[in-house]
Amino acid sequence: MTEKEKKGPLHPETFFLPPLKMILTFFDKESRQREKEKQDVATENQEKATEKDVEKLIEKLSEKDE
Repeated sequence: MTEKEKKGPLHPETFFLPPLKMILTFFDKESRQREKEKQDVATENQEKATEKDVEKLIEKLSEKDE
């Protein structure tokens, strides 16, 4: 056996490093808070739209009953 064969593979282990943006976003509290606020606003808008739809349906049903 030659010395190269005794040493092992030519390529050492390769480690995966996530993109720097992923790491910084994980530790960035402000961005997480902004995302949470956006989700809260979207949820509120969706609830309001649902309430309006229900009110319209009730009005249509009450008109049909008359």
